[in-house]
Amino acid sequence: MSLNFGAYSASSQRGSALVIAVFISVVMLLLVVALSKLLTASSEGVSYEAQGTRSFFAAQSGMEYALTELFPLSSATVTTSCPVSLQSGETVNLMLSPTISFYTAGLYNCTAHVSCRERADTAGAVTHFWLVSTGQCGADGVQTSRTIEMEVWQ
Repeated sequence: MSLNFGAYSASSQRGSALVIAVFISVVMLLLVVALSKLLTASSEGVSYEAQGTRSFFAAQSGMEYALTELFPLSSATVTTSCPVSLQSGETVNLMLSPTISFYTAGLYNCTAHVSCRERADTAGAVTHFWLVSTGQCGADGVQTSRTIEMEVWQ
């Protein structure tokens, strides 16, 4: 058995480097496309997470507003019904004006919708209040909403 090295001359191997170069180029292109899709999905997830956090804080701010309406610090009287401003489920903001948008930097483009229901217990001695605050934020096509519910009594 003898090996014939003459059968594989340089002229018969022409073009193999071109095939390898095209293959490597295609593989690299596929890697770039996959990584760019991964980066886009990751940045979109971070955007939703940030907007969700802002929505939560808008709902929290609405809840704090509702609590100060129910139990004002300057009053010693006992609250027995939801304030008129919360019975209609109006949308509120930190400036307590009729507009529905927050004007602070961290909650810009956010709103809070607050509602209140009351119910006296069977003995009538304690009034229970159910507060629901829904914060919504949106920018650049990303809309998020978070809801906080609270039961308070006096």
